[in-house]
Amino acid sequence: MSLRIKLGLLFLSFLSLATLSVGIMAWMIGDQQADGLVINLAGRQRMLIQLITREALQAALEDDRNTHIQTLHDSAGRFEQTLHALLEGGPAPYRPGEEVTLPAAEKASIRRELRAIEASWLVFADHLVVVETAEVGSPALRAAIDAVERLSPDLTERTDRVVRLYEAESTRKIARLRWLQAGFFAGVVALLAAGLVVVRRSFLLPLEALGRAARRIGQGNLDDPVNVEGSRELAALAQSFDQMRGQLKVGHDELELRVRQRTRELTALYDVIREISAHLDIDHVLHSVTAKARDLIDGDIAFLCLLDDDGRTLTLKSHVGPPDAVCGTCVLAQRSVAGRVLDRSGAMICDVQGCRNVALRYRASHMAAPLRAGGQVIGALCVGSARREQYSTDQARLLTELANSTAIALDNARLYEQAERLAALEERQRIAADMHDGLAQTLSYLQIKTGQVADLLAQNALADAGPHLDEIAAALDRAGLDVRRSIASLQAEIEPLRALQEQLGDLIVEFAGSGGPPVELIAPEVPLMMAADEASQVLRIAQEALHNARRHAGAAKVTLRLDQDGDRHRIAVQDDGCGFDLAETALNGKGHFGLSVMRARAARLGGALTVQSAPGHGTQVILTWPAGLG
Repeated sequence: MSLRIKLGLLFLSFLSLATLSVGIMAWMIGDQQADGLVINLAGRQRMLIQLITREALQAALEDDRNTHIQTLHDSAGRFEQTLHALLEGGPAPYRPGEEVTLPAAEKASIRRELRAIEASWLVFADHLVVVETAEVGSPALRAAIDAVERLSPDLTERTDRVVRLYEAESTRKIARLRWLQAGFFAGVVALLAAGLVVVRRSFLLPLEALGRAARRIGQGNLDDPVNVEGSRELAALAQSFDQMRGQLKVGHDELELRVRQRTRELTALYDVIREISAHLDIDHVLHSVTAKARDLIDGDIAFLCLLDDDGRTLTLKSHVGPPDAVCGTCVLAQRSVAGRVLDRSGAMICDVQGCRNVALRYRASHMAAPLRAGGQVIGALCVGSARREQYSTDQARLLTELANSTAIALDNARLYEQAERLAALEERQRIAADMHDGLAQTLSYLQIKTGQVADLLAQNALADAGPHLDEIAAALDRAGLDVRRSIASLQAEIEPLRALQEQLGDLIVEFAGSGGPPVELIAPEVPLMMAADEASQVLRIAQEALHNARRHAGAAKVTLRLDQDGDRHRIAVQDDGCGFDLAETALNGKGHFGLSVMRARAARLGGALTVQSAPGHGTQVILTWPAGLG
């Protein structure tokens, strides 16, 4: 029998038992509710007898006789109607304006007591009629009252016995209900136990066996077969599990083989990439890649072509293999396999026709892959073999990865060469600027002083020439200092940081020693610390501005002011010289190399240089740069 049928039978049994239990319980609860109503009304009969007796005694008096007689009459009617309903079944008064239907008494002992009550009530009711009709104080009324008082206890006692009989019957029904509940509970427990046995034998134990088999498979044990005993459904599941195990074993073996192969390829590719990335010489990278490509792809020849600037010609840059394997060094891109592969994202396996640049015997198997760097194609990497059907899609993928890495290495090498050229150019520009700001100014000053000394010597004014010679010697010392500074900067010597105010003071002293006009320095007391190379740019700009004030402006006084304007530092060099017309002067043209150098230095600081001047009103040179550099 299948698990589905077993579980279905258990479910139907449980459902039937539950339905039967609910039905019987509902019926017995309804029966208990009816018994409770009967007991309640039977107990009310006792209270009615007591009420009737009390009202009969009150009716024998003169005070409010009619009211008591009416209450007596109504109570007697309710008692009689309820008694009939208890005995034979039918409607009985319950609440004011409300009736309930009672079942007829079935138990013989209860019917006997009700009949006895009925007989006693008939006698009792006759006396009540006399109480209602006889005159107050008459002998008949007194006799009737005596009879009511005599019969009332017996009637009450008989009613109590009926109530006790009803209560005993209800207690028996409750006991029977409890036994039925116990029986239903036992049936439920039995069904649950049977269900547990069926589920354990037919479901849980086979599932545990399948779970153990799944754990074995998860741990990599694909050799042990899956054997499970149980229902037909789980047996079929176990069979499917075992088939899956067999398929996984086959796939696992194939995957391990591919992983080992891929690991060998990636290891070899990593070694190649590491080697070519360790060199920034383009020729070395080209030769190394070509050699590694032939070895990695197992080819007879390999060659690498780069695309010229015109984008139309592929030029052979590296070749590994027999000398006669390559027929030419240049080819039009559109006429070669290497050219056609430039439009592809990966390597292409070529047919026997192959590339015309490759000798015919090496075109039996031929692959070409594009060199892509940054989304731009720069060339092609090709391999060839004299053996037919030598290359697969996996080898094409490997060649693609090598070509991509090669393109990146070539691009890095090209960027390195460009960076070296740019660094050399910037260094030459820096040296030229330093020479202009330092040595050139000193030489210009020496030229002036030399001319003055020559004039004095021509006039035999040797005594007057002495101070000028001293100034020439001092200028030569400054020139030597400038040369040593330039050499130190080239040697990347690290100097201790000094406040910019202190360095500006040294510059003013040096300027005064060269015969320049007096300079007033206005600067904040808080030291402004800057990196040596950044401070050098600021000092050179200030030096050039002071030199121009002395050489071109003919100034008598110069003011050098250092302050901070918001989030920017500011240096202003103001002279009282002749000034000039900015609109008529080509500030960036020939003959204004010094100003161009000043602007370039300001740009290196991330700042700006402005010049304010007018004829007869002096000149002001203003440098601003970010305060974060301070």
